[in-house]
Amino acid sequence: MILDWRKALARKGFHVTLSDLHMAMHSHHYNINLQKMLEDNFMQDGTELMIRAAEKASFFGFQSILHQYNQIKTIKSKLELVSTLYQNCGLGIIHFQKIGPKGGSIISMSSHHVIGWLAKHGRRTTPGCHFSRGWIAGVLEVIYIRPIGYYLVEEKTCKMMLDEKCLFMVREG
Repeated sequence: MILDWRKALARKGFHVTLSDLHMAMHSHHYNINLQKMLEDNFMQDGTELMIRAAEKASFFGFQSILHQYNQIKTIKSKLELVSTLYQNCGLGIIHFQKIGPKGGSIISMSSHHVIGWLAKHGRRTTPGCHFSRGWIAGVLEVIYIRPIGYYLVEEKTCKMMLDEKCLFMVREG
């Protein structure tokens, strides 16, 4: 089975669709300004809003892709697809190497959000890849057939803090 990215990820004028779902693509400038505003004004509630929004978007988006490409059946194939999807959507590089239905660890060596944050605001003192945390939870909930909100994703190290990599720990909620 070959996923036809020209069909699955399409641009028609100013409209971008992924597997026939409309997407809003923004630059790192927009995303980082939105994140900073949510963190500054709503603190933990703003962080949770980013995480939950990304979780729901990735859950429904990936679920739609799997319905269209029902040949993708194995966990390994689904994990490879979400890794490729993350990269093809310009979000960065993510490795699902030590993950299972009860959780595990995921690493990212490159991220759209990290580059944007460091360019605009410099080093953080706390982890800041909130979008990735939600995105990871959402796709894993689809892969392991769990409801939205099932997985909790913590970021243990973050390149925004000038750590070597972003390390995400996933556990059941």
